[in-house]
Formats: sequence, structure tokens, C-alpha cells
Amino acid sequence: MKIPVNGTPEFAKLFQSLSKTEQLFKELDAILETLAENPKLGELIRFELIPKSIKKKYPDLNNLLRVEVNRNWRLLYTLVGWPQDKTVYVLMAMPHKEYDILFGY
Repeated sequence: MKIPVNGTPEFAKLFQSLSKTEQLFKELDAILETLAENPKLGELIRFELIPKSIKKKYPDLNNLLRVEVNRNWRLLYTLVGWPQDKTVYVLMAMPHKEYDILFGY
């Protein structure tokens, strides 16, 4: 059973700006399809490791997962409405270098 996959306006803007022929679009699209069937695909980030800026921007956030889109891109999402109204909510996708800066690596 597929569950809904939604995203922030920030993610939607990025995704919609990509040409459907671009490799990044195809990779993100495939991940979104996979998340609808396997929402726990990503690696769970321990709560204490979630950057303060993300916690501030999303104060109701209680979980964050990461998926490697490819060598150079990461996708961050959360699972909401569990266990009844399950939804995957994509927060952002970013180049790996931006991800490293965000997480203080």
C-alpha cells in the first residue's frame, strides 16, 4: 500500500525547477516513488544530531531521515501521522557539501 509523499514549498520549488530529462530529477522522482512504498528507506538521524536550525524551522519535528540521492545529493524527510495517517514529508534536498555544512561536518 502506497502512502502519501508530500514536501515543503522549498523542496517543491527545487524539484519543479528541474527538467524531467535531468538525472537529478529522475533520481529524486525514483526516491519519492520508493518512499511511498517503503517510508523507512532512509537512515534515521538521532534526534540530538538534528541541527538546531532544522528544529527551529520545524518545531513539531520528532524524527528525521536521510537518503543519499547520489554521491553528491542528500534528501531529508520526516514521517508524520504515525501509525494511523501515515505521510512522508520531504523537507529538503541539497548538495552533499551543503548537507555537511548544515550538520557541522
